[in-house]
Amino acid sequence: MKQILISGITLAIIGTMTFGLLQWRAVEKQNQDMSCNEAKYALKGVEIRARALAAGMTVEAYANAEEEEVTKLISALEGANSDADIDSVIESHAAAIKAEDAAVEAEVDARGDQAFLEQRLKKQRIPVDVKQQLERAAKAVSLTCS
Repeated sequence: MKQILISGITLAIIGTMTFGLLQWRAVEKQNQDMSCNEAKYALKGVEIRARALAAGMTVEAYANAEEEEVTKLISALEGANSDADIDSVIESHAAAIKAEDAAVEAEVDARGDQAFLEQRLKKQRIPVDVKQQLERAAKAVSLTCS
């Protein structure tokens, strides 16, 4: 009788410990996912700020310009009647983005840094502290999401 009681108590303790461990792991996973999402959100905010600074705009102006561009793309996609039209709209949008990037790079390469005119390379418009924040945020994402 004693052995049955001891076995029952042992099984109950093992079961309780196993359940507690599984609950702890689930909570730990949930906390890690939440931390990862927060780190990704912070990284996205710093990236947007850096892009706005690189474009020589405020964050609000950059967001408005980006929103206008998205609105144009959506209206063009809504006007498309077939898959070929949709592909055409997407390809033309991608080509416009590539051309804009190439134009910015050409402007940067051609103009150079002319400090006496108080003009700086577009690549240098992002202050060092924002670059450091960007690196830290990227590192935080890699650490918390791995």
